[in-house]
Amino acid sequence: MKKIRPTSTLYYYDGPQVVEARDAIGGHYVAVMVAPVGEQDRYVVAGVEPQRLQQFLAGEIDLRSLMLHRSEDEWFLATTGADDWWLAEPQSSPLSSFSQLPEEGFLLHDAPPSSEALREARARNNLVMEVAAEARESAGEHRIRVGTLAELLTHLQVVVKHAYGAALRTLPVDSRRMIDRSEAHLLDVVVPAAPGSFRIVLEAATRPDLLGQSELRRALERMDELFLSASDPQQTLAMVKAHRGHLAGAYQRLLRFLVDSKVGLRYAWAEPSFAEPRARAISEADAGSLVDALSGVSNLGAEPVELVGALKAANVNSGTWRLATEGGERAGKLKPGGPSLAGLKLEGTYRFTCLEEIEETHGGTREQQTLYLMEHEPA
Repeated sequence: MKKIRPTSTLYYYDGPQVVEARDAIGGHYVAVMVAPVGEQDRYVVAGVEPQRLQQFLAGEIDLRSLMLHRSEDEWFLATTGADDWWLAEPQSSPLSSFSQLPEEGFLLHDAPPSSEALREARARNNLVMEVAAEARESAGEHRIRVGTLAELLTHLQVVVKHAYGAALRTLPVDSRRMIDRSEAHLLDVVVPAAPGSFRIVLEAATRPDLLGQSELRRALERMDELFLSASDPQQTLAMVKAHRGHLAGAYQRLLRFLVDSKVGLRYAWAEPSFAEPRARAISEADAGSLVDALSGVSNLGAEPVELVGALKAANVNSGTWRLATEGGERAGKLKPGGPSLAGLKLEGTYRFTCLEEIEETHGGTREQQTLYLMEHEPA
């Protein structure tokens, strides 16, 4: 018996019909659902070469060819188990004689990929984002300054993080609670320097769901809205105002970085099921126009926060305070001209209405959040 662990669903229809799997030492397998045994799902399993598996994922070969044209003849029948591992029983007859093999012509996609971003997304069976940096040093050669690349990726990741947070706030509270948000906004670098203009390929850090959709899609769809009219400052200004808060602030900081570093930006992203990638671009000149337009808006990156809890500390002289809420203790300060802390009672329960602002630290590689109290009242 061999133990295999499913790693992703490649085709779903009333259940996982085609599944990618690995064994304990990393061998690649494809498993196809066949007739069940009692209440247990059953799969025909074949070990496949990684290169041919990628061809299948990209839609270049069909499923039957993937399973039959292999360097190894060994194949298995597996039943799903109670844990993450399946027990696969080796079979002695040729796989070609098995009556429940998929028919010829079963492809994951109707057409071959039309771009590198889409090809990478299908080959990795995950959401992929392709970023191209148009830096001055990239004009004649395939190169970019280390610091410029590091800051660009950091700013992009921060925009994606806040775009994801903004997208989640549009969902019902119960739906938000069901989502594991710990790493859903994160991107991994998977191709550090791809051929062509300086191009980086990023992949969603978490795997897609059973339907092949990535949580990260929520963030990139929201991010696309900000870049939609990059050449029109007035349209962009209206869009950014509609996204006022941490996302708008992160976008504004990215634009300033592009101007200061003299860099233009293009990106494209895709999921395996896409027919075409989603693409956006902004030139260095357009970034400068947007920075000028956005600089006249006050508190663009500030986000309202309401806290209710017991007052643990209040310093009238320094203007600092600390409140114990259901979600833990939160601390903040006053801006000049803000409400007074005088007269507030320690351990009293209050409702604090605040603005949360984000400032860059360590050369733009980190964010520091500060809560500024705007109003307070007994709760």
